[in-house]
Amino acid sequence: MQNQEKPLISVIVPVYNVAPYLPTCLDSILNQTYKNLEIILVASTSKDNSVEICDEYAEKDKRISVINCPPNGLSDGRNRGIEATHGEYLSFIDSDDFIAPEFIQTLYDIIVEYRCDIAQGRYLRIPETQNTIPESVKPNSEYSVSTYTYKEMLMKMNSYGTYIVMTWNKLYHRSLFSEIRFPFGKLYEDVATSYKILYSAKKIGSFLKPMYFYRQVSTSITDQPYSLKRLDALEHARDAVAFFKERDEYDIYGVALCHLIFSLNSTIQQVREHIADSDEIQADLKGEMRERFGELRGHRTVGRLYKYAAFMMVYMPRVVSWMLAVRRRILAGV
Repeated sequence: MQNQEKPLISVIVPVYNVAPYLPTCLDSILNQTYKNLEIILVASTSKDNSVEICDEYAEKDKRISVINCPPNGLSDGRNRGIEATHGEYLSFIDSDDFIAPEFIQTLYDIIVEYRCDIAQGRYLRIPETQNTIPESVKPNSEYSVSTYTYKEMLMKMNSYGTYIVMTWNKLYHRSLFSEIRFPFGKLYEDVATSYKILYSAKKIGSFLKPMYFYRQVSTSITDQPYSLKRLDALEHARDAVAFFKERDEYDIYGVALCHLIFSLNSTIQQVREHIADSDEIQADLKGEMRERFGELRGHRTVGRLYKYAAFMMVYMPRVVSWMLAVRRRILAGV
């Protein structure tokens, strides 16, 4: 099949203060075996020369266009990119990461062969200074493809919290974003949108080969001091519970409710450890946990193990904390 016969695929890359990593990211996109690409760099005003790097690459390759904007966060960058796209399919790449040469082609082939709306691959975490594909990824190894309905995938996401929630390891049909955008000014934007996108998909293809390489940089959210801004994650979890309850998705609602209770428990621990004078916040979160457990207790399809774990978190939190501490010590070999 000739390149011009293949559909245009839009790759959206929000850019902000990533000069040390940006060339590696852009080179990996330009070197894709799938050539019919539209590459949209949403370049926020930066403190380094990230914007200048974007302009240099745009001069080298006609497939690249640069959108300049103020630094309003990752969600704003992605949303601006979506509005500017012309492709039939969309992919989102974070500008400090990079992808394997076959990333786009492989995901596109899965979408076509299995008639999917979304295809996703695995990802690997890499050190901040690494700019090459890890040797552990064997180029000639065979990997299986699995397909899921939206319900199967959402049950997996809520039950196991796997790589499914990530935005950037996937290829999407653009119709999925006809009414969905990323939440402006919020942390954990992937968590806020992934369940809505998956719910809109008829079929999702999942490929086990690592093709996306996630750079662990010191400026990431998880490496920053804990603040109440991280309560955005709870807001997203509450929204997910309401979303599935309103749509009579009883099974998914149940596991989303479990996920919210587990998130409330971990948040209480983090707030207690990192936020001074937080007794009132903790009390409110504990009260919500008890209310949510009341919802969960009567749920007909959530398994006993999940209900028992939730019960322990609500009524025996110190025992749970002790068990988790012991587990961490065992894993650390202490």
